[in-house]
Amino acid sequence: MSTFCGGTDGSIPAMTSNELSQLFPSGILPSTMPDMSKGLATEDWIKNYVQTLEQNGTLPKPINMDSVKSNMFDSPETADPLASYVSSDNTFLDNLKKEYCHYEKRYFASLSMFLDAVAQSSLQGQQTAAATIQLQLDTTRTLNQKLTLLTQIVNGIAVYRYKTAKDYNSNINTINDQLRGRQEKLMKQNEILKKESASADLNKKMVEYTTEKNKANQNLLSLYGVLNIVALAMIFYIART
Repeated sequence: MSTFCGGTDGSIPAMTSNELSQLFPSGILPSTMPDMSKGLATEDWIKNYVQTLEQNGTLPKPINMDSVKSNMFDSPETADPLASYVSSDNTFLDNLKKEYCHYEKRYFASLSMFLDAVAQSSLQGQQTAAATIQLQLDTTRTLNQKLTLLTQIVNGIAVYRYKTAKDYNSNINTINDQLRGRQEKLMKQNEILKKESASADLNKKMVEYTTEKNKANQNLLSLYGVLNIVALAMIFYIART
């Protein structure tokens, strides 16, 4: 069995007929299979079905780039549409893998039961053996078609998203232009801030110089005051003598 589904070659699970017919809950396979008489579903069917999956919310819809453009400069608390999309897409891919493994395990189990039925046919009555083999063949064929269709749908999703990504190029370029414009504004503001900082430093030095000058003037005034008092005292002393 495929290691993609966590098994090893040769480890084929034993299942009852009811277990083989169990559907994967909430999977992407349609309830009614398309015409696969030629082995594959048509390209038009796959294309339309992928669009249906997106419209009903099963396939996460690519984000609207306008929402990113309006959101990218918001506060950190604002919901990020890109992060929400990535989270939803990871959940979708995880469920897709589980669905594939669900049917792959049943396919290998049914195929093993079919081969055993063929090998045991010689030991049973011809009519009973033929009915058993046909029943097992029908079950195995149905599971094979489900796996085939599932791989087609996944490939259709990949093709659809590739085309969608190409359409995003112009929007991405628009966002890059906005980012460059914002960067240029920030650089200009940075230059202004640098100049304002230099001016603030100069004003600070001027204040410090003025303060020191005032202190010096006050000291001189105090000295003049003392000298005046001394001069007056000397005048009074000379006058008295």
